[in-house]
Amino acid sequence: MCWLQRARLRRATGDTHASYEAALGCGWVQLSFANTRAQERRPLHTGPARPADAPPGPLVPFTHRQLTLFKPPLRTLSASDGVALDPVLTDWLEHNLTAWARTRGWSHSTLTRYRRGLRIMLAVQETPGGPVPASVVQELTGSGLAARLLHEFLTAHGFLEDDRPQTIESWFARTTAHLPEPMAGQLAHWFTVRLHGRTTFPRSLARSPATLRLHLRFALPVFTRLATAGLRDLTDIPPARLREHLAACQLTGNDYTNTATALRAVFGFLHTHRLAASNPAVHLRVGTPHRAIPLPADTALLREALTSPDPARAAITALLVFHAPRVAEIRALTLTDLRDLDHGRLHLPKRTVLLADPVRERLNAYLTHRTKTWPHTANPHLFLTRRSATTTTPVSAPWIYQQYPSSSHLLRNDRIVNEAQATADARMISELFGITFRAAARYTRPYADAAIVQTERPRPGRHP
Repeated sequence: MCWLQRARLRRATGDTHASYEAALGCGWVQLSFANTRAQERRPLHTGPARPADAPPGPLVPFTHRQLTLFKPPLRTLSASDGVALDPVLTDWLEHNLTAWARTRGWSHSTLTRYRRGLRIMLAVQETPGGPVPASVVQELTGSGLAARLLHEFLTAHGFLEDDRPQTIESWFARTTAHLPEPMAGQLAHWFTVRLHGRTTFPRSLARSPATLRLHLRFALPVFTRLATAGLRDLTDIPPARLREHLAACQLTGNDYTNTATALRAVFGFLHTHRLAASNPAVHLRVGTPHRAIPLPADTALLREALTSPDPARAAITALLVFHAPRVAEIRALTLTDLRDLDHGRLHLPKRTVLLADPVRERLNAYLTHRTKTWPHTANPHLFLTRRSATTTTPVSAPWIYQQYPSSSHLLRNDRIVNEAQATADARMISELFGITFRAAARYTRPYADAAIVQTERPRPGRHP
């Protein structure tokens, strides 16, 4: 309170040497809440005066958090005046945003929109000078302001705090909203521990979100039937009742196998973590999943996609049809992976592919289109869109799915089946397509058995 009063007196009188006694002797005192005034920042530059175009010194976000005294009213970010509470931080971030935009080929209008969004975020954050919550950046999108590229910029400079829940957590809450307590709470505990893992006893390894999604999707009909029948506690379900409701679902084939596996995973977890005295699913018969033999695909639409006037569509379809890489591998392709394109080589993780001539032609045509459309982009990935050209991230998976006329799994299986028909060598197929020997044997077994029968057939005119 004293030094604030003295600072106000010095600004009012122009006397830079006013003392505390003079400030307190004015007859009035202005009370102030602690830590509510924007703290003054000074860049970490201690040398001689730098030129006007030199970058400012580094800044780091504050580690403290400003506690809210009362719940603030709803704000409209689009109507905010964008007056930042930390001018030094604002100047530093705007300078770096300009340099960031210059290296990524942003237009002047794009830079202007994101500058406005940056000022508004720094004006409405609860802790001036601290990291910006990702939820505040997300509010910019709802207000019609620029927010998409600010995530990447603030993350790269250490000024973004991701406080948003994971997508799978929101999906779990929506999916299990109809289940009663305590069943919903027990499933939530199983889901949380399996998703993040647990290092204390009893230990539990973290599972992938896809595995948890499949387990819950297959087990949820049985849990719903149990809740409808009045069995709301998963720790007190008789094994006979569980088998009865599982049989009532009338599942067959792989659906029954996946459902029984999911039930054993949930009830086994509750028993291992001492939430249930017994495991009612321990004696469920799971069975062996049925693995169908892959069949060739219909290539009528593929010929149309290969001759498409869109260079990206033709190149992606050619890669899938001739060499069958995974969609994740196509998304992650960079310009460095095509460094030997003149020699017909494509470098994929753990293997190198010799490109066919139609694939080389389409890749060269797409590279020409890429250079002409985005000459100043800093994105190192091979395939770009209008949205990803201003970032360094790969294109979205849905965009890749729209570029070919059929399922990527169907096209990949069709290519592997075609190779298995030509040669029944599982080891060669394993190295060519980056799969395990066991997976390759699934493709070659029918044709290898047919070759054995052909060689063991008795010759005409001779007794067997």
